[in-house]
Amino acid sequence: MLSKFIDATNWTAEQWLPALILAFVVVSVLVLLYRMIGIFEMARKTPYKPNLRPLRRSKYPEKDD
Repeated sequence: MLSKFIDATNWTAEQWLPALILAFVVVSVLVLLYRMIGIFEMARKTPYKPNLRPLRRSKYPEKDD
C-alpha cells in the first residue's frame, strides 16, 4: 500500500501542488527549529568579559642598593 501511495508517476498537478507545499512547510519548520536552537545556545553562553586590570607589577620589587 505504501508503494502505491509513493508512486508519483500518475500524479496530476492538483496532487503535486499540496505535496510540494507540504514539503516546503516541513523544510521551513526544520530550518526554523535549527535557528532557534542556535539562538538559545548563544543566549545560554556567558558573555565574554575582557580582563581590563592594569598591568601586573612584579611581586618582588627590585631593591636599590
